Amino acid sequence: MRRNSLVILCVLVASSARAQSTAASAAAVRTAPDGRLVATMRAGAALKPGNAKGDWTAVTIEGFLHKSVVTSKKGILTIHASSGAALRASADPNGAIVAVIEDNVAIDNLVSTKGDWMRVRDGGWVQTRDIKTVVAKAPPLVGGAPLRASTSQGAPQRVAVIPPRAAPSPSAAQTARSDASATAGDFAASHPLILRAAPDGSPAGTADSAARVRIVARDHGWARVELEGWVRESELIPVDSSSVSAVSAADLRSDPDHYKGSTVRWVVQAIAVQQADPLRKGLAPDEPYLLARGPGSESSLLYLALPSALVASARALQPLSSIMVLARVRAGRSEPSGVPILDVLRIVPR
Repeated sequence: MRRNSLVILCVLVASSARAQSTAASAAAVRTAPDGRLVATMRAGAALKPGNAKGDWTAVTIEGFLHKSVVTSKKGILTIHASSGAALRASADPNGAIVAVIEDNVAIDNLVSTKGDWMRVRDGGWVQTRDIKTVVAKAPPLVGGAPLRASTSQGAPQRVAVIPPRAAPSPSAAQTARSDASATAGDFAASHPLILRAAPDGSPAGTADSAARVRIVARDHGWARVELEGWVRESELIPVDSSSVSAVSAADLRSDPDHYKGSTVRWVVQAIAVQQADPLRKGLAPDEPYLLARGPGSESSLLYLALPSALVASARALQPLSSIMVLARVRAGRSEPSGVPILDVLRIVPR
């Protein structure tokens, strides 16, 4: 019997002088190209890519699992967590989650143990489009001496200060503007940054060393920064109803390309959790999905693709129960049945 293999590697410490690869979005890790889903990487998690095969790239992952989500039989470690097991960057229950491993996945390589934690490593495949590679380089200094900031080790780290303009003979007004820039202008770190919601708070994201930030406030050695950049709209989850598209299932089928990537909040009737077979185009083989009907008074069938974290919640639903789902449109009209496919972001029983 073929076992599912864990497939990820998270290299969390990377030098700013070399290429660094991360998951561009929540990336599905599979046993082989188009193979069975075994884990889902968190967006922004660092990874180590290997050989490429068509549209797929082999990756290796490493992280920590708590012993409570792992069973051992005849020397084989297997994930035992109905909603998936969190693979963390450190042996700490509050450590950053770099991936969620599916239930019943076998772990082939136990690197070491640390108390109640197991450090594991294995390999698998992700779609190449889900990998982002950046060559991290510290930006050049433009005039003046570099500022320095203390690190946890006590050694000074260089932080580049980049004035808006550099002129050979600045006027008094230009000098004043440059001084203001040095206080609240653009800064660039010499290594990738961990962004936090508050001083000493939980990690909320990362910024590459090439990114420029603007300091808007300071508090006992911490700086609140603004960061500007571009992300794919399909990777964003709305936090208020004004960002949710008011569309029906009929709208999706009539103009599938227009609504692809849109987010909807629908009330639907749950039917059953199923696993996709090869005939369900647009769903990966064995991908779990909730078969539903709706939205509202519509009688349209819907395929609601489920992330591992929501599978258990979906299975616990009573047949024909009414639920509210927040979901993103993957396909407005799938082949061959024409049923819309949506990626579920949230389930709220009614």
